[in-house]
This record gives sequence, C-alpha cells and structure tokens, in this order.
Amino acid sequence: MEFSSFLIREVIDRISALRLLSVYDLTFKSDKDSDLESIILPLYQKHYENKDVQETLRSLKKDFLRRTKKRWLDNAVRDYQRKDPKKNKELIGEYKALLPYYETNGEELFQTQFKNVASPEDLINSRIKVLEDWCEDDKMLITDYPYINQKTKTQREKAISTDIAILIGSILLDPAFQNNQHQNIIESPFSTVEIPFFSNSRAKLIVEQPLLKKGEKEYFTSPYNSEDGTDYELLIEKEYAEETGNKVNDLDRSDYKLFLEIMSKRDELFATQKVINVKIGDLVKGMYNTDSQRNYKNIEERITKMKHYSMTKIQEDKKIAYGIFDYVDITTMPNGTRIAEIHVNEVIYRDYIQRQTVRIYKNKVEKLSLDAAYHLLFIMQKERLICYETNSSYTVARDYLYFSTKIRFRKRRKNENLVEIEKALDELVEQKLAVESYKRSGQVFQISFIPVGESEVQDLLSGDYEYAPLSFYQNVKSVLV
Repeated sequence: MEFSSFLIREVIDRISALRLLSVYDLTFKSDKDSDLESIILPLYQKHYENKDVQETLRSLKKDFLRRTKKRWLDNAVRDYQRKDPKKNKELIGEYKALLPYYETNGEELFQTQFKNVASPEDLINSRIKVLEDWCEDDKMLITDYPYINQKTKTQREKAISTDIAILIGSILLDPAFQNNQHQNIIESPFSTVEIPFFSNSRAKLIVEQPLLKKGEKEYFTSPYNSEDGTDYELLIEKEYAEETGNKVNDLDRSDYKLFLEIMSKRDELFATQKVINVKIGDLVKGMYNTDSQRNYKNIEERITKMKHYSMTKIQEDKKIAYGIFDYVDITTMPNGTRIAEIHVNEVIYRDYIQRQTVRIYKNKVEKLSLDAAYHLLFIMQKERLICYETNSSYTVARDYLYFSTKIRFRKRRKNENLVEIEKALDELVEQKLAVESYKRSGQVFQISFIPVGESEVQDLLSGDYEYAPLSFYQNVKSVLV
C-alpha cells in the first residue's frame, strides 16, 4: 500500500482507541457521505505535505489545541461562578441538576450517592480540577473534554479536525511509524509474474524481418522459446522500432519497476474505465532520487515504450495475446505539469479487478541488485503465499523449465541460465526475501520459503484493492466472466 493509504490506516487505528471516535460518530451520524478516510488525507495535505512536520505540529498545539482547551475551561468556570440563570450546560448545568437532589435528600444521602462528596459545590470543584488537568495535559485531545457532547456540532467538527491533524503529526514523527515504511506495498499482476514480459537483463533488441501484421499495424517480432513447447513472441510496433534504426531497448527491470509505480496510482477511474492519470513528476519521485529533466525524459520514454510492446504466447497451436498499455497520451497542463493518461490492457486490468496480484513490501524489492532476483522475487512470493493460503509445506521443487516460462533469459546456454537462477536465489536468501534456503540437483531446485508472518497476512493477503465498493467488483467480475 502506498504512503497515504498506510498513513490513513495508522490514523484510523489510533482513533479507534480514543474517545475521538465516539465524538466523530455522534457528530457525523446523519451525514452518510462522511467517512474518516475523506477527512484524514486532506488534513495531511493541508498541514504537513512538503512542510516541516515538527514545526507544524508545534503550531497546531499552540494555536489550536491549547487555546481551545483554555477557552473552554475558562468559559465553563466563569459560567459556573456567575451562576448565570440563562446558562444550563457543562459545569453550571451539572450544578443546577445536583442542587435539587441535595436540597431534597440532604447531605448524608448526597455523600452516599456521590462517594463521600459533601455538597454540589464540592463535586463541581472536583470537576474543575478534572478540567484543569485536561487543559494542562498535551496528551489529551480536545475531544477528551468531559462535556464535549454538549458542544455545538460546529464546535465538535473543529475539535475533530484539530485532533486528527495533531494525531497525524504525532504519527509522522513516531519512530515506529517511520521504521514501518516497509509497509509501503507494491502489487504485481499475475500476468506479469507468469508471463515473461520483462527481460532479466538490460540490453537492446535487434529486430528485423519477418514482420507480423495485426489489423492496420505491423510488428517486428523477437521470439523466445521456453524449451517446454511454449513459444513467446515479443511484438514491437514497426513504426516505433524504425525510429531507432530497428535497435530498441528490451523491457527491463526499470520498465517493470515503473509499470508497478504507475499501477500503484490507480483509483476509481481505473476501476471503471481501465484508465490511470498520473503526474510524471510523481513517477520521477518514485523512481529516482533527483527530479532532473533527464529523469523526466527517461520516464516518458519508458511509458511510451511499454505502449508499443506486447507479447504472444503460442502453446499447442493456441495463441494468446498479452499487452501492457493500450494507449498513452502525455500532455502539459496550463500550470506546466506533465500528465500521462494511460489505458491499461484488458489482461492486466482483469488481474487487478479479480485480485490476481502478488503483493510485496516495496523497500525490500528495491534492495535487490540483480535484475534476475528482482523478477524472481515476485515469482517466489506468489509461491510462498500460496503455500500459506493452502496450508501446504513451505518447501517446493521447481525445475529449469518452470523458471524459463517465468523469466525471459537472454543467454542461450542452459547452464549459464541455471547459474543465473542460483545467483538470484542466493541474493534472495542473503536479503531474507521469500526464500529461506535452496538446494540444486541438476536442473531441479528444492526451495524452502520463509514462513508467512501474521503481520504479512494482514498486509499482503487482505485489504482493499481499489477505491470502489465490493458490489462493484462483483458486478465487473460477472461481466468479465
């Protein structure tokens, strides 16, 4: 899950243990369109995004939290001390409710009823002490005010916004939250895990005749034989290839990483129309440490490249076509922002809608140095999670043919590719990613996976995939099937 989703979940988790939640429910119970998620992110963007979190939090506590608490305390005490006959809320309201009981039943019964408090005045003085403690304690929120339910709806709404904004700042500064940035999760669809779209090396393809014609377009083909009787053809649009003298870059690890970054930006528009609109600047931030013009150009070139590539799988006279992006349009907005409108291929769309995805902690993937290990991790993660879900042994045997259908090896000699698989598995073992250990016997690998932990069950095997109601997905699935 991306940073904003992780932050929202963390804020909601903390709110659920606070009185703030009941105040929120009371305040917005008649507002069917209101939900915590819709409040949290705008508050983060307003107060903290691209700002000094520590300074913002200090200002919020000084200008809103403390001032509001002090004002509410002073007003409550003043109304009580004045015995204002027009006021009938909070301290003075409670005093007026207690006084008839005291006058009717006397001090002895009053002490019995209110735990040895001698009079209404003594009880209210103890209430004032509670309010003073609340006012002085920065750990207590505005919505912890004992008489919060007697405040107006507008006052409660402002208190809720202030409290949530302060919670967000506290979470952002919490080392535990900062250390849990591994919770930022990326998802790869089964189609890119099971089909060797992306190569295990960064190289150029030299495309020549023959040409393949589909509809009104012509394609150069780059064949790949997996040795199990399945043949793949990487298709590159002729017009695109000729722009580079028929020497085009293969789909490599950086393309795969960019593809996953783009897919992490999907929202309601993707769920309903297979479309993702994304700022090029956001992709640059996700891919690089600097936002140079060269990086902007590289991102745009890679997005465009993925639009011009597709793949055909040929198995037992059956041909299946796969694609990545069907349409890409990159434009400049009036404010100078570069925006890409991307239409995702139907195969990939179905994977996400039907929850056919492999989920991995993002920062763990980025630690890998070998391109083959990057691709292999998604394959091994899928196997590992299946072992958990089916309650099966965490040890499996997989032969060379299995790997050759998942990873598009560029080397022709089988022994070289077997060594490459070993090196990739070695790195996964060293980084403690999915694979605990393995043994190779000829062309067969005996692989033992790291058992799935409880936190991973929550993060990787559950959760919302899109921002749309479940009923929508059920309807979409029935249409697709």
